[in-house]
Amino acid sequence: MRRISTRLAVSFLIVALLPTLPLSLVVRDLLERRFGPAIVDPLETAIESGLAESRAHLQELRDKLRLRATEDGFTDEVVLLDALGRMQPADSLTAVTRARPDLVSRAAMLAIPEGETVAVPQRFGDFLATNIVRESGAPIVVLQSLPAGMVARAGKLTDGLGLLRAVRNEQDRVLLSFIAPFLLVYGVLILVALGVGMLWTRQMVKPLEKLVSATRRVARGELEFRVGADGPGEVGELVQSFDAMVGRLAEQRRDLARLERASAWRGMARTLAHEVKNPLTPILLAVEEARDSYKGDDQAFRALLVECAEIVGEEVESLRRLVRDFGEFARLPRPELKEGDLIDLMRDLKHLYGDHLDLVCDESALVGWFDAGALRRALVNLIDNGLAACRQADAREHVTLLVNRAAPGACIEVTDRGVGIPLENLDRIFEPDFTTKSDGMGLGLAIVQGIVVGHGGSVRVSCDPGQSTTFTVNLPLTAVGSEAAGEAASQAKETES
Repeated sequence: MRRISTRLAVSFLIVALLPTLPLSLVVRDLLERRFGPAIVDPLETAIESGLAESRAHLQELRDKLRLRATEDGFTDEVVLLDALGRMQPADSLTAVTRARPDLVSRAAMLAIPEGETVAVPQRFGDFLATNIVRESGAPIVVLQSLPAGMVARAGKLTDGLGLLRAVRNEQDRVLLSFIAPFLLVYGVLILVALGVGMLWTRQMVKPLEKLVSATRRVARGELEFRVGADGPGEVGELVQSFDAMVGRLAEQRRDLARLERASAWRGMARTLAHEVKNPLTPILLAVEEARDSYKGDDQAFRALLVECAEIVGEEVESLRRLVRDFGEFARLPRPELKEGDLIDLMRDLKHLYGDHLDLVCDESALVGWFDAGALRRALVNLIDNGLAACRQADAREHVTLLVNRAAPGACIEVTDRGVGIPLENLDRIFEPDFTTKSDGMGLGLAIVQGIVVGHGGSVRVSCDPGQSTTFTVNLPLTAVGSEAAGEAASQAKETES
């Protein structure tokens, strides 16, 4: 079983690892397509073109601002122009200087090249700034706002270009940063799947281990052993089927042992019935002749002869009953099935036993196939045993006969309130050689079982020692089932012969 567990674990691991290689290749190819030269190079070119255009536009604005600062005769100390070069009112200038108090001072510090009157315009945030030297030497600061969003767009392009170049320079590290978490998560999933698979395998293999051990024990003849373990799916069904099979084997072995014992007893019964029956009549006749042939006057001797003849007659009659029981057991006939009403048979038994029998049944007819004579003999035997048990318990001699319809047949229960049967004897009461009575050979219940089995039915007993005993007879009451049982009984008799 360990080899099975190992093979299953390795199989789970292989199945879990098989998708790893193609998935890794797919992820790598996807990342390379996303960050590879085919995507990065055109993107870098586009960003650089955008930046170059932004620089060219900015340079154009610088040149225009310088040219205007040279040509226009600005008189104010600080001049504010909009993006189109139009002069802005004083309140707009006040708002800008309030928001950027350092803007004017920084613009005033721009160096003017030697021989020039205008400094090279520089960008301060969203503004271009330059200064002009007056004839008096006092500077004039000229500020011009850049087009809306120009600086922000240029900044985004610059950041994007930097990120793109960083990705290109660290492409392997970027790929690893994507692949490593994937492999880590996938590895954890593999371990979880492997753990779950091992638990499931253990759950499945454990009943199989018990099943293998059970087969060895059953092979040694322990047919009463049961696995009694639950397993998942088909394994559980296999275990249940095995237990059911062993149960049937045990039952068949018990039936075979019963048939073997019954066969041996029937052979012995035939021999005894033949050997004992023949001399009984000559013995009885000889004693009676000895009694009748005495012609003397000795009354004491005559009384002795009469007493001896009576004793011999009683014992011969007892032997005849014993021989008759043996004969019935040895020649237990195959039931002659005829269609009839089982309730009529029950009423006949009620009439026979009167107040000693309490009949509980449905009044409507229960028609089926059975041998009325044989079945009557079996039920009489059970009722007589119940009445005897009541007498032994010094209880009221009363037996309950309950008939229930059980499609397609009937279930008959014979219950008494007698001494009961010791639990240790329940498994042996149907054996031909077992009896707890001081008289008899214990053939009655064996005959009952033979009759019931001959009808294709079954008989079982339940007991509450010291309180009650119930014999339950199940009969199919069908011609097919009974005929099949009869055929089996016939074959068993042929085998005995």
